[in-house]
Amino acid sequence: MKQYLSFLFILIFFGIHAQNQKQDSIYRPKIGLVLSGGGAKGLAHIGVLKTLERYHIKPDFIAGTSMGAIIGSMYAAGYSAHQIDSIFHSLDYDAIMFDTKERKYSSFFEKKNGPKYILKLPFSLKKMSVQMPKGLSNAQNLYSTLAENLISTNDIKNFNKLKIPFFCISTDIENGKQILFNKGWLPLAVTASALLPTVYKPIEYDNKLLLDGGIVNNYPVKELRDMGADIIIGSDVQGKILNKEQIENIQNIMDQIISFQMYKEMPLKKVQTDIYIHPNIKNLSVTDFTKIDTIIQRGYTEARKILDKKQKLIPQNRATEIQSLHYKKPDSIIFNKIIINGLHNYRRNYILGKLGFIPNKKISYKDYIEGLNNLIGTDNFDQVFYHIKHLKSRPELFINIKEKENKAYVNLGFHYNRLYKINVIGNFERKHLLTKNDLFSIDIIGGEKTRFNINYLIDNGFGWNISWHTGYHRFSTQVQSELFFENPSINQLDLNVEQLQNKLSFDGGLNHAINLSIGIQHLYKNYYTNVFSGESNDLPYIIGKNHYLGSFVNLNIDNRDNFDFPTKGIYLFLSWEYFPISSNYYRNFYPFSLYKIQLEFIQNFSKRIFFQPIIHAGYSYAKKTSFENDFYLGGEINYINFENMDNFSVLDPVSIRATKYLMTNLNIKYQFIKNHYLKYGLDYLFYDRSHDFPGANIASVLGHQIAYEYNSFLGPLRVSFSRIPQLKKNVFSFSFGYNF
Repeated sequence: MKQYLSFLFILIFFGIHAQNQKQDSIYRPKIGLVLSGGGAKGLAHIGVLKTLERYHIKPDFIAGTSMGAIIGSMYAAGYSAHQIDSIFHSLDYDAIMFDTKERKYSSFFEKKNGPKYILKLPFSLKKMSVQMPKGLSNAQNLYSTLAENLISTNDIKNFNKLKIPFFCISTDIENGKQILFNKGWLPLAVTASALLPTVYKPIEYDNKLLLDGGIVNNYPVKELRDMGADIIIGSDVQGKILNKEQIENIQNIMDQIISFQMYKEMPLKKVQTDIYIHPNIKNLSVTDFTKIDTIIQRGYTEARKILDKKQKLIPQNRATEIQSLHYKKPDSIIFNKIIINGLHNYRRNYILGKLGFIPNKKISYKDYIEGLNNLIGTDNFDQVFYHIKHLKSRPELFINIKEKENKAYVNLGFHYNRLYKINVIGNFERKHLLTKNDLFSIDIIGGEKTRFNINYLIDNGFGWNISWHTGYHRFSTQVQSELFFENPSINQLDLNVEQLQNKLSFDGGLNHAINLSIGIQHLYKNYYTNVFSGESNDLPYIIGKNHYLGSFVNLNIDNRDNFDFPTKGIYLFLSWEYFPISSNYYRNFYPFSLYKIQLEFIQNFSKRIFFQPIIHAGYSYAKKTSFENDFYLGGEINYINFENMDNFSVLDPVSIRATKYLMTNLNIKYQFIKNHYLKYGLDYLFYDRSHDFPGANIASVLGHQIAYEYNSFLGPLRVSFSRIPQLKKNVFSFSFGYNF
């Protein structure tokens, strides 16, 4: 009996095993998903993925090009369609396309006076000529965005080991050959696939110069079939060849040229696709990222319509659960090693100084990202591609740097305001002039009065930086004669202001937001008018003139998110200047000090309403000072080159002279459309001309202002109307362009 039961058990066991082998031998068709490129139109792929999840269809392979590579890589990494939707809704597309950086990562050298130029062009020192750039941006923000969102894949070199096997296509523009990425650094491979021509510069990777994969293969269906896919689902957001009536602009021409070969091959590729989804992309362009909801919905709608008809082609062994990536970034990191490749002009210590962390020191993940952004923000590198290996154990940080090819640039800009009228600025800047981490810059400003700036900076990271500034500035304006004369015979005179400054500074930054500056300076000031004659009718009447030598200490705190249109942050500037030496033109010189404080903070009540209170104060301390060392107040411009002048928007430029003053501006801004603002300001000024403290004859001015402001790509545009009730005076002001 026992032998019989044992024999029966053996038969049952081998029977079950044979049945399992038979079931395993039944081939399960593999599903491949191909996603084309198309810029913003490629956002429709998110809608297609949502539809696939609705039908519980999970691809076994994913292939993508350009935007298809970006979305495909995230899905392959494990994100759900809903998660990808959320990520894309959180992105700043202007920053990604044009590599704009957060202001906090700029050096104080850049922050000090705000932006000045609207056009930057490379300059060849060999050819001594201006060069056209290879693209509008370096794709640094694109890479950083991908690196942040694909961090869970850091230890995966073979893309077949992702949650879903994946590959993407790029183009070697040296020979026009296709580069298929199925291994390496996933964020870098996807970046190389998504470099839209003319928008992004090519990147160097593995001794190849790479650009958008759509140039050679925007719909890699054959490669996906070769990977092992039996059934291919394709989401295609490509357009079509335009006829001559549809070619209306240069963008149409560029699209047509790039797309000839791509569209020529699509009929065959469409046949090779089992389930072909072509969302409605009519009237959409590659940069229509503001229409993200519309584009995603079009992808969802079209995919549902097609899948309802093609369900029979889909295998029945569908996913029971929608995939979702649950990955928690580390709270802190200790890097065992920091490997930096590609350094030529910059030292390792400079890089570590900008990063703000070193090996074997515990830092927060937030500080890790801040350090990388600070390094990128130096604008010294075309590429900063970083990668963490062994994130869960003793991680190592690899940073591949490509220093900027161009050491020199030409910058251009313009502005108009009431004081300077129309001015044009031309700038030449040169890096690595004397040392490996220096910058030389010269501005030539043309207009009614020619002006110039010369700056030289040695940047030592967060150590003490050394800078030299020489600036010559002047302007003319009509002022009240009583500013300088008692009981004058005329009401107004033309005031000419001339100043030459030479300044040596030592600057130390505690962090991105705090900077201490100490140094010595030479000032030459000349205030004169041609209304009154001097000893000779050919000579101007000198109101104040002297050479001065002194020292200064400045403390600056600035974490505003924008110089001209801040929506959050604090600005504090404390300044003490002491001048013990003078050429003593009037032979009555006394040493004097200038104290200044400027405080501004921005509180946002909502996404559109901002409260911006400003307090400025100044005090000129001396037994007796010359006219040129008093404070002059009035106008809307930022007197960046004259430290004894301050704006007071409800008055004309240089309307008030004072030895001490306190000014408050209470401003409320409303952003009614993106980049368009309405502002109401209540301005109050207390001032005094005496040398006593707090003051013997304090006067005050109260004014109201209504203004329209526009943050244009050419610089700020401002139109304002001011009213001073006590003077029964109205002031109209218009300005356009960055201030310099």
